[in-house]
Amino acid sequence: MHLSLTRGFGRLLAFVSIFTALAVPALRAADAALPAVAKSTVNAPVTVTDNGANWTLDNGIVKATITKRDGRMTALVFHGVNTMHGGGYWETSPARASSSITIDPASNGGDRAEVSIKGAPGNGIDIELRYALGRGESGIYAYGIYTHPAANGAGSYGENRYITKLNQDFNWISVDKDRNMLECTPQDWGTGVVINQKEQRILNQGYYINSVEHKYSYNAVQYKIPAYGWSSTKDHIGVWFINPTTEYLSGGAAKLELVCHFDADDNPDPIILDYWCAGHYAGGAGCNVPAGEEWSKVVGPIFVYCNTLADPKDPSQADLDTLTATAGNPTVPAIWHENATALFQDALAQAKKEKALWPYEWVNGVDYPHKDQRGTVTGQLVLNDPLAPKGSSTKLPHLTVGLAHPDYISNAGGFVARSGNGNVITWDHDGNYYQFWTDGAEDGNFTIANVRPGTYTMHAFADGVLGEFAQANITVEAGKTLDLKKITWQPMRYGTQLWDIGYPDRTGGKFFKGDGDNYWLWGWCVRYPLLFPNDITYTIGKSDYHKDWFFEQVPHATNMSMINPDAKDPANQRFGWVKALPTGSANPWGSISRGRANTWTIKFNMDKSPQGYAALRVALAGADGGRTLAVAVNGQSVGAIGGGVSGSVNAPIVATNALRYNTDTGVWQQHTLTFDAAVLKQGENIMTLTVPAGDLDSGVVYDYLRLELNEAYKVDGTPIAPPKS
Repeated sequence: MHLSLTRGFGRLLAFVSIFTALAVPALRAADAALPAVAKSTVNAPVTVTDNGANWTLDNGIVKATITKRDGRMTALVFHGVNTMHGGGYWETSPARASSSITIDPASNGGDRAEVSIKGAPGNGIDIELRYALGRGESGIYAYGIYTHPAANGAGSYGENRYITKLNQDFNWISVDKDRNMLECTPQDWGTGVVINQKEQRILNQGYYINSVEHKYSYNAVQYKIPAYGWSSTKDHIGVWFINPTTEYLSGGAAKLELVCHFDADDNPDPIILDYWCAGHYAGGAGCNVPAGEEWSKVVGPIFVYCNTLADPKDPSQADLDTLTATAGNPTVPAIWHENATALFQDALAQAKKEKALWPYEWVNGVDYPHKDQRGTVTGQLVLNDPLAPKGSSTKLPHLTVGLAHPDYISNAGGFVARSGNGNVITWDHDGNYYQFWTDGAEDGNFTIANVRPGTYTMHAFADGVLGEFAQANITVEAGKTLDLKKITWQPMRYGTQLWDIGYPDRTGGKFFKGDGDNYWLWGWCVRYPLLFPNDITYTIGKSDYHKDWFFEQVPHATNMSMINPDAKDPANQRFGWVKALPTGSANPWGSISRGRANTWTIKFNMDKSPQGYAALRVALAGADGGRTLAVAVNGQSVGAIGGGVSGSVNAPIVATNALRYNTDTGVWQQHTLTFDAAVLKQGENIMTLTVPAGDLDSGVVYDYLRLELNEAYKVDGTPIAPPKS
């Protein structure tokens, strides 16, 4: 393929669906008979009471107090417990707020109540916040309506979210099957010592002594987690956020965000977060509306769900004694895990019910099309990859298909500039508009339901396919189904595939320590030398990427003073491997944070000396530090991954905070380095990849590597003349 034909191809994120099995905690054998979750039989009418400064909504199951001044939910009482401490609130509150009842239960037989607080905060975007409570519902709905009249000047949100701060009896965090665990106590956090960033503390007491607690360990791709939250081992209740759809969240099926953690205070509250726009992990998905544009967005309704166990059990004293005796790398009572998992599973089941109810018929008076006012798009993607190795599958596992606003220009700067696309806003960096995503089948069939009328670009990605499918001008009409029938997807190839490492799935999860048990734990950049003291040598055809290729390449640490000498297996154990410091100690990161250059070696054989050009294609699930990845072949430098200019196939590597903030995924990026194939030879070849010396939290998180060969063209794109007969 002529090199000029390859310009501009290849960038995409892919993640599995909101309701795949990966989102549901896998039950251990001991969880086969989880405790039962109580089902409420209360069917009392809903009431709304005006208390002057606030509203009280009550249905006999939950009772919520909402302030008229700023729309904060100061109390959410469930089974006699006020689950709130700091309360539930939106990032931005209405200014000069007015309040009203928008659904009066007196007019519907007590079936539903809704209150509204609205105002203009002064940033060009008006806000209306609503809370709704229905008969028999074990929770309350919260949603925000953001409006920008054409007469207003430019308006923007760099970051906006709905937040709840729970009472401190909530001590079990549940994000996904891997982060479903007992947390440290607020007091343990308060005595800890900051390391590197303010959100990271070395714990010097409690269950997780000699470990680092880091709020960014609990990030997640919003599309993958239908329910998440906290539960209490004391009160046996849970509070959960449920997004019945992700259409109102920024970044589509790719957006990685904070969802649960402790506040960063010395006496922190447990927090649940629902970001609808933010720039974490270089998502760059801010909301920026220019002057003169008529714009609105309805965020939610989000369901704040409460549940409890029917017949809770508590651990024995022996269980608690074991927990204390194993502090550092604790053995947590099995009954606590079973209680929490039962509540979490119930929340996930409730999320399926909420998804089936979407869009809610009771939402009225705002720009919110009901089901009969929305459309459906169906079709089948057919993979056609003629240059793929023989025997490659044509299936599309974990196919994800979505409709997004066409790319557009924004000069807002800030988060926009972080995405690496200049002032072009692509779907995975868009916070202004709605997006509609679904899981497709392995055979390529898909159905996207409940789509707002409009014209979209369709995007698709799947495991095993490097790159993204895109098709513009998909027009959706209210009440109609658009059948796109069979659509051919031919991925970008530069030439014949010589070898690859891993497979593309937009995460580092297939590589060593990139799995869900490990990647989110703080400090793999510190522990890397314990695992690979001589760095990595990988032989194509012999090595196993699951164990022989580390998920992140960072400078090689030379100072091991933070390793706990009493840890049994500091290279591999989840907790307790860090040396604790006395409260008040100075941040130790400066003394351990530098490392030497780290060179990884790839060995591979070739049957003959080739001509033409080779293309090294590297997909990154994350990066930090603004570094390049130097590449040499058989001792000769051939350039660097990330060494090109913006807009090229080897554009600069975008820093995504993946290493700094503990993730195996994030803003996905693809880079292609082409070089003269004459540096390759018959027999054994050696390629090296080098991360330069520097901070330990700089480098890359790998998704996939592939080497391709094109013997028809030179590296400058000119054709190679065939040999004379």
